[in-house]
Amino acid sequence: MFIYDLVAIMFIGMSHVLLYIQLIRYDRLSYMMVFVLSIVFTILLGIVVTVTGYPELNMMMLLFLLSLGLLKDKLTLTQNVYFALVSMVLITLVKLVLMELGIKLFMLSPLNLYIWTGSVIHLLVSMIIFISIILWRKSIQRLAQYIVDSPLYYISYVLLIVGLIVGLILTTPSTALLSSLHEQYGQASYIVAFILFFLLLLIVLIGSHLTKERLVEEHEERLEKAHRDYVEKLELLHDELASFRHDYMNVLLALGEGVRTKNIEQIEQVYEDVIAPTSTLIDNHELDIVKLSRIAIPEVKSVLIVKLFSAQQQQVNVMIDIPETIEDVAMPMIDFIRAMTIVVDNALEEAIQSEEKVVQFAFFEMEERQYFIIRNSCMHETMDLQKIYEKRYSSKKENEGYGLFSLKRLIDKTPNATLETEFVAPYFTQTLILKK
Repeated sequence: MFIYDLVAIMFIGMSHVLLYIQLIRYDRLSYMMVFVLSIVFTILLGIVVTVTGYPELNMMMLLFLLSLGLLKDKLTLTQNVYFALVSMVLITLVKLVLMELGIKLFMLSPLNLYIWTGSVIHLLVSMIIFISIILWRKSIQRLAQYIVDSPLYYISYVLLIVGLIVGLILTTPSTALLSSLHEQYGQASYIVAFILFFLLLLIVLIGSHLTKERLVEEHEERLEKAHRDYVEKLELLHDELASFRHDYMNVLLALGEGVRTKNIEQIEQVYEDVIAPTSTLIDNHELDIVKLSRIAIPEVKSVLIVKLFSAQQQQVNVMIDIPETIEDVAMPMIDFIRAMTIVVDNALEEAIQSEEKVVQFAFFEMEERQYFIIRNSCMHETMDLQKIYEKRYSSKKENEGYGLFSLKRLIDKTPNATLETEFVAPYFTQTLILKK
């Protein structure tokens, strides 16, 4: 019985820390470090509570979470307290509700009641809470960010403070004041705890729904902007082609006149003054960008056209190879666009600074796999491929090394995606492979 409760307390301690870390988006601690810290602190806290005989000292976990929040940059005191309260109160209320539900269901079952039954239910509930936090960690991060920026923030703040007080009363406290409140309002506190649980659950559900709506709106705004840029670039390309066509009509007329009169000097002059300079346009593959029309995904095509056309305007030699029509991608669209944007942006930024100024892009399907390949010239003679995906590692000014770090995390969470990186001076190649 004791071992079940001990393990359950360990899981609850880890749940508090893990939930708090996800809420404040602090990713400098590895999961192993989080587990070790939470287990050590939970053991120390258990010893303190046992020795002193004051169960209410469990609330010292709140101070521990607040101290972790000091490690996070740009986290205000009010937000730190808020997220610590969310972790403390929400897990406490969920545990309370699930324990009550578990015991009620067990009493309705034909199973025999043993002295260790409550401890086993305690352990199962703690494991469910812990596993749920791990499975929903990404959703938790998005929801936390939305609630802090919404009117729900202030409402939930008040509910969490009330929940903390109720939690203290329900711990069977030893201090005179809390003990008196427990005796007088213990039963009422259970009712309040259940009400708070359902109110906070309602806020979470509303916040989750509004978060999804906001993400959709932001996605649509990005697509609309990309579409506007796409149309502008097409119009610019059309104007350039129209000018090119007009100039060449005049060239043909001049050549025709020279041929008709057999004026070799006129023909040579037209060639030297008009035809020869256009080789630069042809060599730069200005019209290669039309190949992007083989991508039948508006979001992807718009982003690529804007970025690659912009690169061409900065004298980057862009070469595109899309042998067949691409109708879909084997990855969530938002994630693919994020990954694609990071890869393309890094390639273009590096190519612009290099001497060769070359970017080669390919997108094709083969053997149930999609290959998104981009190869660019670099200004570096050597590159440590083990470090480029580390957070804050960058060759840019102001240490802006977040793009490839984010890309690595994005690929790691996508089961059917792999990223291959190669550097053979002076060219850097990244290959995103999606298994269909």
